[in-house]
Amino acid sequence: INNLIQNKFIINYHRISNENIDDPLSVSIKTFENQIKLLNKEFNIVSLDKILEKKSNNKKYLAITFDDGYKDNLFNAIPILEKYNAPATIYITTRFLEGKCEMWWYELKKFLGERDTISFEFNNKHYLFNLETDSLKNKSFEKISLLFKKLKYDDQNYLLQVITNNKNRIQYRNEMLNADDLMKIKDKTIITLGAHTHNHISLAHFDKNECLNEIKTSKNKIENIINQKVNHFAYPYGGNEDIGNKDPDLVKSAGFTSAVTTQINLFENYQNYLLPRIYISEKDVGKLLILKLSFIYKVYYFFRFRLFKFF
Repeated sequence: INNLIQNKFIINYHRISNENIDDPLSVSIKTFENQIKLLNKEFNIVSLDKILEKKSNNKKYLAITFDDGYKDNLFNAIPILEKYNAPATIYITTRFLEGKCEMWWYELKKFLGERDTISFEFNNKHYLFNLETDSLKNKSFEKISLLFKKLKYDDQNYLLQVITNNKNRIQYRNEMLNADDLMKIKDKTIITLGAHTHNHISLAHFDKNECLNEIKTSKNKIENIINQKVNHFAYPYGGNEDIGNKDPDLVKSAGFTSAVTTQINLFENYQNYLLPRIYISEKDVGKLLILKLSFIYKVYYFFRFRLFKFF
């Protein structure tokens, strides 16, 4: 049974903020340090390269990852990681490096939060959402997100224009890493830089050539900036519905040695191009954090989110 139970874990963060803010993608500096301090006691924290080499045994290995490429990874996360000698991988969406920093998920969330109702026409279909409570806002956000995930970058911006009735997009340049930041990070021995596509699109919804271009472009742009090989890839969004059957082979053909998802598997997954990850939030502290990184949580997740969703 020990060969079936997963003793290797990859965890996933996005942002490390200066304070506890109302953002599900963000963990505060204080909480993050407490998490890393505890994880450093409970696990052997290693690089992604090392965790792929480790064979299953009684030891528990942990790799830390960050998605998208937020500037606070450099100024808030890395000093803490260095303090505890905890390696990590940061996956970069490369259009952000070019100053194209529209982020539909943040702009949409902000827009919905300021209204009690919205309606719009898109692709010959009418949409109407009641936003009177936080619960309705969250459910509406999830439903509208499904529309965005099926669109290319330019079409995502157009949909935002339709929803907000405003042609001007919010830019989040100050919150994203740029090319100069990558040059600073590449000299950090505990940090590995990975690719996260160029435009942060859900690959399952696009054809082979479009996906391969997204995958290769992100790899090439990072390599050209840091003059180092990029070996690791993260699928945007990363759920079952975001990764097509073709995509792991495309990632492999582009020259990557691994690819991570946001899926959680019950048993050991040896497929280097569909590696599972566990998302860590502000609420995951103390015993709850350790429980989340256990076989018990994987059993709970499997039956709660993977098995029962089909019934």
